[in-house]
Amino acid sequence: MKLAQVISDSAWYSFVLKLTYKAEWVGKTILKIGMFEPSSKTCNVCGYKLKELSLDIREWQCPDCKNTHDRDINAAINIKKIAVGTTV
Repeated sequence: MKLAQVISDSAWYSFVLKLTYKAEWVGKTILKIGMFEPSSKTCNVCGYKLKELSLDIREWQCPDCKNTHDRDINAAINIKKIAVGTTV
């Protein structure tokens, strides 16, 4: 592993550790989701999952329910649904 990657991993670990400490300090819980969770390409309305969604596509329309999604907002809604246990 390259030194830059080791430093990056260490910095990320330190950030997560501090975030977890602060969350516990105020009585909150940190929820981690999988790195490969398809949060951007899952429709937050009907649950349809796109097979492919390249990173350069910022908005997409669900072929099932026809809702248009901003990929980041859609991902945030899906992650929130996972956190509160109301996945589609």
